[in-house]
Amino acid sequence: MNILKEHKENIQYFQFKRFQEIDFIDHIFSSKIGWAVENTFNNVSNILDIEEVNIIHLRQIHSNHIEIIDKNIENYSSIIGKEGDGLITNISNLALMTYHADCVPIYFIDTNKKKIGLAHGGWRGSFDNISGKMVETFIKNFNTDPQDLLVGIGPSIGPCCYEVSRNLGEDFLKKYRSFNEIIIKKQNKVYLDLWRLNYLQLKSAGVLENNIINSKACTSCNVDEFYSYRRENGTQERMVAVIKLI
Repeated sequence: MNILKEHKENIQYFQFKRFQEIDFIDHIFSSKIGWAVENTFNNVSNILDIEEVNIIHLRQIHSNHIEIIDKNIENYSSIIGKEGDGLITNISNLALMTYHADCVPIYFIDTNKKKIGLAHGGWRGSFDNISGKMVETFIKNFNTDPQDLLVGIGPSIGPCCYEVSRNLGEDFLKKYRSFNEIIIKKQNKVYLDLWRLNYLQLKSAGVLENNIINSKACTSCNVDEFYSYRRENGTQERMVAVIKLI
């Protein structure tokens, strides 16, 4: 796994090394260890030193819909519970949070203008190019230069484990004809590489190759530390991805 394991008391979480070097953000990806549904907000508040009321999350619907939180919104908490799968903000002391148990967490940092974003990319959202739409939204709303974006692809189901139907594989190949190696065929089975798909979408949107970090942490391969919807027969438990602008 290309991601750092961290602890606070008995709580285990993960971080990107390059993100740790940026002084205006903080971030985590949770684990099974020390986490449960009932203590998620408390853990996030404790680790990131933020009030629970400032943790913003959506009702995820496997879409490419993105909510923007800026100074035009008088009540930031009004965003909580709205439908969508992407969040972007330029407001300090707000934490953006998404829920995961195989779907891809995608962290965004505009290293020049000091904006942050977070997306939940399952196969539907990834099919609809949520990564590319996040970049477009940064550009449109904050005049971001995509070459200033640093993006982290967090723990999620890897191409080693994500078997899909032949028809779905064909749908991806038809839509993304110029993307190589997003579908892997082995032993008469079809596997989807969500990591590479989102990576290529980000590159196509103008993000520099060296600014895309893949954790390469497969949730299905590592069920001792992560929840996996696929591997654990539809578990209702979730990890959270969180990023905060300090």
